[in-house]
Amino acid sequence: MYVGAEGRGKIVEGYVSFVADELGYGFSRRIADWLGIVRIGNVIVIGLSGIVGYVVGSQSLTFDADMRVLVLVALVPSLIGAGGNIVNDYFDRFIDAVNKPWRPIPSGRIRAETALKVSLALMVAGVFLSIVLNPYCVLTAILASVLLFEYSRWLKKTGLPGNLVIAFLSFLSIFFGGLASPNPMASLLPGLYAFLIILGRELFKGIEDLEGDRRYGVKTLAVIAGPRVALLAGTLLLVLVIAISPLPYMLYNYNIYYLVTAALGVDVPIIASIILIASNYANAWRATRILKIPLLMGLLAFLLGVF
Repeated sequence: MYVGAEGRGKIVEGYVSFVADELGYGFSRRIADWLGIVRIGNVIVIGLSGIVGYVVGSQSLTFDADMRVLVLVALVPSLIGAGGNIVNDYFDRFIDAVNKPWRPIPSGRIRAETALKVSLALMVAGVFLSIVLNPYCVLTAILASVLLFEYSRWLKKTGLPGNLVIAFLSFLSIFFGGLASPNPMASLLPGLYAFLIILGRELFKGIEDLEGDRRYGVKTLAVIAGPRVALLAGTLLLVLVIAISPLPYMLYNYNIYYLVTAALGVDVPIIASIILIASNYANAWRATRILKIPLLMGLLAFLLGVF
């Protein structure tokens, strides 16, 4: 069949448009897959944690002098955290093939070997950049990288020890920033907040994942001692956060913005999550999602409190 010049032009134009759309979709899908596997929201919070540690330890900022350090204390934990999130998906790929086959690795959209190489490259890049700061930051970056890798490889299956490692890593992301500041010890308090919130959330998450953890032999507190004990232990940790939340305002001259943000953004969601899960263990999923709020708002409270 003969097609005129105008017709051929329309065919070519249509073909080019189709290819462009397909390439655009493929590229955007790959970006979405990588953002998903690094858990970009989690990475942003990790970077903010490093900033909070540095700001609290500095008490004031002269951005011309501190911007380079500020970028590094956010970037280094973010890179290491992103690498840790990817390697977690790498080691979970066989379980995810059954439970979450749509994830990028089990679905085949990201090759397992590629994911492992990228995760290690991100961790190495984070450690390398920490050299610019000081030796304590380098050691902390190395420790965090090793713990993240070993957690994904085997520690997460140990239950409570794995929960403690995750909580400690949350502490380290803040303390790392503090180590780059003039007063590292000032970052211990926000680090303690993060440790307690994350550990409490991990114990509640053990209730959420109770059946699956039993099946795969993960020895969480909920599996070993029952969901009631896990609920009590998690509640005690989170109530402790509420009890100590006024301390920066009362003892360290934090401003009223800290107190209001901590009360509304930290204490209220914690209370809501405890009531929710105590009323019905089936609400554990919702409770653990709510507990993401106090961590972010706690970081914001410390930032506002210093300024």
